[in-house]
Amino acid sequence: MALLSCGSIEKSITVSNSSDTARLSETVEIKLSDIDIKGLNGGNLVIKNADGKQIPSQISPDGNSVLFQATVAGNSEETFLCAKGERQEFDTLAYSRYVPERKDDYAYENNLVAGRIYGPALKDPRTFGPDIWLKCTDRLVINDWFATGDYHHNHGEGMDCYKVANTLGGGACAPYSGNTIFIGDNWASQEHICDGPVRTQATFSYPEFDVNGVKVSAERTLTLDANTRLIHWTTVFHSDLDSIDVVLGAVLHNAISRVDGENFIAFTEQASDSKNSERDGNISIGLVLDKSFKATAGTIDGHTVLKFRVKCGETINFWTASGWSQGGVTSPEEWNEYISGLAKAVCSPLIVTIS
Repeated sequence: MALLSCGSIEKSITVSNSSDTARLSETVEIKLSDIDIKGLNGGNLVIKNADGKQIPSQISPDGNSVLFQATVAGNSEETFLCAKGERQEFDTLAYSRYVPERKDDYAYENNLVAGRIYGPALKDPRTFGPDIWLKCTDRLVINDWFATGDYHHNHGEGMDCYKVANTLGGGACAPYSGNTIFIGDNWASQEHICDGPVRTQATFSYPEFDVNGVKVSAERTLTLDANTRLIHWTTVFHSDLDSIDVVLGAVLHNAISRVDGENFIAFTEQASDSKNSERDGNISIGLVLDKSFKATAGTIDGHTVLKFRVKCGETINFWTASGWSQGGVTSPEEWNEYISGLAKAVCSPLIVTIS
């Protein structure tokens, strides 16, 4: 998101989309200091649409920014209003938590997608790779599913029928050399940052692991917003090397469709952790890499990958996405178009003007 401010104290916020791709419920983040309304703070800030109706918004954990979502057609703009007032309570649509009762899982979900990454108590698998949980409801389900322990069967709201094993699962960054991906280890520590009607966020640190005789450690953040299948991740690798070769990759099972684009990959496969994949349908996965990295698509060690080089200590921004043929994804072709549009969107941020 790019921000332009005219410097005056006003209530009008214009969100512009300069791309041809429609932006659906895309998160906008604005610093309160840029809004510059006297006496405005996180306790009294309200965001309204052009009709004057308050819409869901979330104050950042540091109290310095506001987040809300905008739907803007291609080459168009929408206007919102910011003012002091009484903040309404809106449902939490983006949620995550540490799950000590299930061997240190960290689970996350919004109204469209869900998943988990594995922690130190789990002996196998040991991996950076996230697990994909499939939903056909907009209700938040992970607490109920963990409580019953029966999430490998579909009782009408979805299920876990995705196999991670010791792979990069539904999408992660990891070092590679030749035809070997160094999968890494489960997270060693985590910190939950926030939940809300717009965003959930958490950070993770990873212990050192060996990459061709060199010790490498990692830090990762998870950011999941409401109303999207796209999860924003950052990863930073640390080692004594100046730079390393890495992939953004996801494991391939029984793929039936795949498209390699410019800094993105979209593919669809049959349900992989299932005794009846025809009954359980198809799982679609997307990988999108920040445009600042020049990547080459390929296949390594049973994974579809984007290969690139990164400086140690440099932040890698990337996005993963998942969908289900029984949860709103009608075809592989629709999925490929969806991921292609998301890849274009992250390369062309919305522009916010306060006037």
